[in-house]
Amino acid sequence: METCDTITEAAPPQKPRRMLRYMSLLYTAFCLIQPILDNTRREWILLAIAYSIFLASYIAATELRPGKLRALSFVVLFAIGYVYVPFNNSASGLYVYPTAILPFTVRSPRHVIYALCAHCAAIVVSMKLLGAQPWSVGLGLFLTVVVCLSNLYYAAQQKSDAKLRMAHEEIEHLATVAERERIARDLHDLLGHTLTVIALKSELAGKLIAQNPDAAAAEIAEIQQTSRHALAEVREAVLGYRSQGLNAEVDRARKTLATASIKLVCDGLPNELPIAEETVLCLAIRESMTNIMRHSGATEVWMRFRFHDGRLNMTVEDNGKGGVKEEGFGLRGMRERIEALGGRLSIQSEAGTRLTIDLPKGAATA
Repeated sequence: METCDTITEAAPPQKPRRMLRYMSLLYTAFCLIQPILDNTRREWILLAIAYSIFLASYIAATELRPGKLRALSFVVLFAIGYVYVPFNNSASGLYVYPTAILPFTVRSPRHVIYALCAHCAAIVVSMKLLGAQPWSVGLGLFLTVVVCLSNLYYAAQQKSDAKLRMAHEEIEHLATVAERERIARDLHDLLGHTLTVIALKSELAGKLIAQNPDAAAAEIAEIQQTSRHALAEVREAVLGYRSQGLNAEVDRARKTLATASIKLVCDGLPNELPIAEETVLCLAIRESMTNIMRHSGATEVWMRFRFHDGRLNMTVEDNGKGGVKEEGFGLRGMRERIEALGGRLSIQSEAGTRLTIDLPKGAATA
């Protein structure tokens, strides 16, 4: 029987609640009507045998894992109705139980419909061969079709709900991963820049401490201030970094580069930008300054802002040695932030390094 193969292969989706499943057995009380009315030993013996087989098959079909034994229990559950109902016309409810379970145990609704049609045909055949009463068979067919189709709809709803829950869990997982990556990128840019500044100022203070103690003390005071500021920025990064503004970031970059004897020239600085764009540009400036101080050997840096065709273009160019061949973690994080806003990042590094950021203008005003 095709249905049995399908049952063997398919792991059941969500089952009906166990209590409801066994409460439905109350409807088998109708099987007592004819034995009570006829009240013969033969009727009671047949009922006891048939009901014992039915109950064992029902429990096996609903409790066992997919396999041959479970498939066999379904075959018996179908067959008991065909064989017994002609001897007890009040037991036509036995026709209903196997097809009521199928929607929760077979993956494919198409296979459930096939099984339902085959079951209905087998009921009619058993009526013809064994002489069941037409009214009993008609009632059984009606209840079988109604209950099976109702449970098929309910099982489809359960599957949809399960998929929706899985989708929500996946979205939550992806959001968690994205937040971790954001924090990692922000901490890299913030701490990489700050630690570079602290290292430069510490070296400068070490050189000045013997020749000019007052200047060395001033540098050490700035190191302390920078460290406290870095701690605050780490807290901000965990909650979601918000820059203090593009003007403040450019001023900080100018002072930081001056520590390394590098001159910064800025042109076309915008007065106002949307928060998202401003934050991305501030972090890009910070990462650029860190890389310039660490690797470039430059003496001068040019920073330019331009609006063209509804887009904001920022370039950071130095006169250093260039030679940037691979993107490290900081540049990859910068690219991800920019592309998340629909922007583009390009790097040219031959004679010096030129970093270009192109962003949609959005609500920015020059």
